[in-house]
Amino acid sequence: MKRIKKSYKKIALALSLCVLVVWALLGTGASLAWFSDVSNEIKNVFHVAEFDLEVSHRLEDGTYEVVDSQTKLFDDNALYEPGYVQVVVLKIENKGSVPFDFKTAVNVTDYTVATNLFGRQFNLQDYLRFGLVTADTEEELDDLIETRDLAKNVATMKLNNYATDLAELEEDGVVYMALIVRMPEEVDNEANYRGNTVPKVELGIIVSATQQKN
Repeated sequence: MKRIKKSYKKIALALSLCVLVVWALLGTGASLAWFSDVSNEIKNVFHVAEFDLEVSHRLEDGTYEVVDSQTKLFDDNALYEPGYVQVVVLKIENKGSVPFDFKTAVNVTDYTVATNLFGRQFNLQDYLRFGLVTADTEEELDDLIETRDLAKNVATMKLNNYATDLAELEEDGVVYMALIVRMPEEVDNEANYRGNTVPKVELGIIVSATQQKN
């Protein structure tokens, strides 16, 4: 059967950070909109927590900027097409004097089903891949994601519910993390939509800290 060809448009990725509940729960809301420039407004609520957990992201010049409610981590102008990979580097810091355990969770909070070029319904989260990798130093993290192929090999999970194991973050400790979203090369027009309904995935990313057990 002859494949129908159609140019790929934009996926808009909007990502912001908020502090939600006690134990320094840091959460992000992200919208992955297939072929769309639309980004949803995210309301953020801040509460004082016992732990001083700070998250910042790496800029193009290599410096870091603290993430707040208006920060966009992923590039809204990125052109997601088969083979495209986007990487965001985060720095997670314990700015206080109390060690704690932390973990990162990823949850699909909402999605929109669309119709592809063949007239069949599809869910975008079945075609995008996600990866998360951490390292104790920035140099170690860069070695893991230095090339597109290395980053691609990390991003092997479907956009679904996922949580890392608990890890210790000691007093004044720092951990580096990379969030990776990609469109595999083998994806074709089965994920290319037609009609007025734009496929979309809303992704929640939460970094949480909890008291260590004695």
